[in-house]
Amino acid sequence: MMDRFPDILTEGDLRLRPLTAADLTVVTGHFNDIRIARWLAAVARPFGSEAAHQLLAHGAHPGENLRIIEYQDRVAGGLCIGASLWYWLAPEFWRQGLMRRALKLAVAARFASAGPPLTATCHADNTASRALLTGLGFSLCPAARRMFFHGTQTSEPCRDYVMAPEQWHLLHPPAFRAGNLSLRPARQQDAPALARMLPATGSAPWPGSEALPGFIEEHRYRGSGQGLFVISDDNRRSVGMVLLTITGPRLCFLSEAEDIRYRAQVMNGLASAFATGS
Repeated sequence: MMDRFPDILTEGDLRLRPLTAADLTVVTGHFNDIRIARWLAAVARPFGSEAAHQLLAHGAHPGENLRIIEYQDRVAGGLCIGASLWYWLAPEFWRQGLMRRALKLAVAARFASAGPPLTATCHADNTASRALLTGLGFSLCPAARRMFFHGTQTSEPCRDYVMAPEQWHLLHPPAFRAGNLSLRPARQQDAPALARMLPATGSAPWPGSEALPGFIEEHRYRGSGQGLFVISDDNRRSVGMVLLTITGPRLCFLSEAEDIRYRAQVMNGLASAFATGS
């Protein structure tokens, strides 16, 4: 089961928050703008009070995570991310990279725990939205299809784009700081460096060096705060690794000196980033 989607997500001057009744006047104005409504299949024209309150009720439905996009304390648009993804942005906020930032926040939160792939559907002529999705790493489904658009009362050509959680984590791996150290998911190219850290006699959960490539793949980061991470210092030197599991973190360092120097620092960083505990 997926964890609950966060109510609030922020990045600098960008904020995602739940839709409220106070937003309906601004959102109604957005959906009555042909430049926005043209690309939204489910939006009727004109978009009135009844439709606005239906949208508010939709946002309260479990699993349909409808969020307002605020930029510098102004309502810039919104997105809904559940089984599928759809979004809109007011024209005065176009071409500023805001929707890309908002979608990165939302999709990262969606895939922070295990879940099914995410699908977004674009009108075939919506080149800006299609470029946005491919730029984030969504894959174009081979077959085109048609959707009924309430605004035009016609069936129109569309394309589906899909993102699997494994694909998202590969393209957008999490990374965080622990003091002067950085932690990021391990990759196969890290195997030579990690092999030098393995206990000489072998000690669970660590594998022998010959089994390390399989161990890296088995524990590739897939969300839910679990996986194998490389610990690097400010000189980009790999000084240790940490295996995050449901039972807690296991650490292994390049030497005893690094263990003594960095263990508490890494544990504090882990507690802050993943709430893994001790």
